[in-house]
Amino acid sequence: MQIKLTFKKISLSFAAILILFCVYFLYPPAYPEITFPDGKKFAFTIVDDTDNAILENIKPVYEFLDELGLRTTKTVWVLPSNDTSQWANRGACLCDSAYTAYILDLQSRGFEIALHGARGGDSKRGEIIPAFEKYKETFGAYPNIHINHAVNTDNLYWGEDKFSFYPFKLLYRWMFSNKKYYGHVPGSEYFWGDLVRDYVTYVVNFSFYDINLLKINPSFPYFNPDKPYVNYWFHSSEGADVYRMNELLTKENVDRLEEEGGVCLVYTHLARDFYKDDSLNATFRKHMKYLASKEGWFVPASEILDYLRLHREGERTLSFREKTRLEIIWLYEKLIHGSS
Repeated sequence: MQIKLTFKKISLSFAAILILFCVYFLYPPAYPEITFPDGKKFAFTIVDDTDNAILENIKPVYEFLDELGLRTTKTVWVLPSNDTSQWANRGACLCDSAYTAYILDLQSRGFEIALHGARGGDSKRGEIIPAFEKYKETFGAYPNIHINHAVNTDNLYWGEDKFSFYPFKLLYRWMFSNKKYYGHVPGSEYFWGDLVRDYVTYVVNFSFYDINLLKINPSFPYFNPDKPYVNYWFHSSEGADVYRMNELLTKENVDRLEEEGGVCLVYTHLARDFYKDDSLNATFRKHMKYLASKEGWFVPASEILDYLRLHREGERTLSFREKTRLEIIWLYEKLIHGSS
């Protein structure tokens, strides 16, 4: 009897601790009302990962976005892939003159061009530096945004190094992958963190399933002193392919984004079935037309992030609680959905 009572007390104590932990770390933060330019009610853009992108599958999508008056962010590779056995590594790069000409045309129309690493596949520092300079030579400046690519060894703060809370590093290593990434490790042949620190403003980290990112963390973009080679981190809404994008951009979600005065930066791959069999996905077309009919601020990611930074008091460094909350939510969603 005494053993049962002791076990019950321990169970109740553990439950109480767990409840307090969840309340402390997961209670949603309040965020101040944001006034967007020109009286717009919310902010929305797309950050397009260049995996498998060629003119044939992305040009129709961008022409459609242009017609709607949306200006978004597109990543590029500078060098050709050195490992096309991986689907995600395939796609055009700046070595393709016709593709480069089109990307420059998009830039001239107000689309932002960001970097997705030097190439689809691993790159060492001796390859990354000239690729970085080639990007500047092509577009007139270094990229404002860098997005890590898949499992490139030269990624910065990737895999378990996404996390600041050490137990989550161990959990990620055990459940998902123990691959190491070295873009942020001085002395490594893959190191280029100094270039990112000196020339790149923003790097994306976690992607979430909520359309309004202010509800996840109103403090982005932010600096994380645990990861000093990145000036500002931002997070994104999950829309990895046309099917997830369509799940995200339902009428109900778009209406909520407007009502909440929110911010949405959708991370996606516009080469993943948005244009297929010579036509745009019908649901995507319908959702985007409805979105464009709203009073949204539709500009590239850097413009939104700059605005968020400039319209708050001081620079933002996340607290331990805020970092842990982001990491808990992301791990949970990865377990449930397999988010990136």
